[in-house]
Amino acid sequence: MGKIILEFDSFEEKEDAQNALNGWKYKALLWEFDQKLRSVHKYGGAFDRNGEATEEERDVCYRLRDVIRQMLQESNLTIE
Repeated sequence: MGKIILEFDSFEEKEDAQNALNGWKYKALLWEFDQKLRSVHKYGGAFDRNGEATEEERDVCYRLRDVIRQMLQESNLTIE
């Protein structure tokens, strides 16, 4: 891949520049969230507490992972 240069010239574009620079952080956070959902679904550990996840919690985690993957695919993005 060649060099990519992003230019943000004004103070009003500061937020856009920050978002461009932090894109990798958003991707990493989404990947961590996806892995947490995977862990609950696959291994049955509770999402936000000690103990076991209910069958409903495991099902919701599975569905959320599907939604995330579908949204990423529709936007031609990946977290892998």
